[in-house]
Amino acid sequence: MAVNEIQLFLTNGDTEFIYKIRPAIMILMTIFWIGATLFQKWGALGFLLLTALTVSVFYFATGMEYKRLLDILMLYIPYEGKVLPVPVNILFSFAILYYYRRME
Repeated sequence: MAVNEIQLFLTNGDTEFIYKIRPAIMILMTIFWIGATLFQKWGALGFLLLTALTVSVFYFATGMEYKRLLDILMLYIPYEGKVLPVPVNILFSFAILYYYRRME
């Protein structure tokens, strides 16, 4: 996914500068996730912090360009006649928190 983001946003000259940050976020997310799956605390903490940052910007930012910048994979759950978007990164964060004590 990070390679696709690089191809879409960094190689295209028509892309605005703010959207060139998106591949860097995806690369950091990949590095932190690999660290977390290797049971390293730095990977787990980095993934949790980056997830908190992207989710908070997605839900609390007023500008649509920030939401598109940090658009993340969503799982849409029907709830009381509405659709509730739940970021997949939050589900991964629960898995990291469950195994955090076993990490080095």
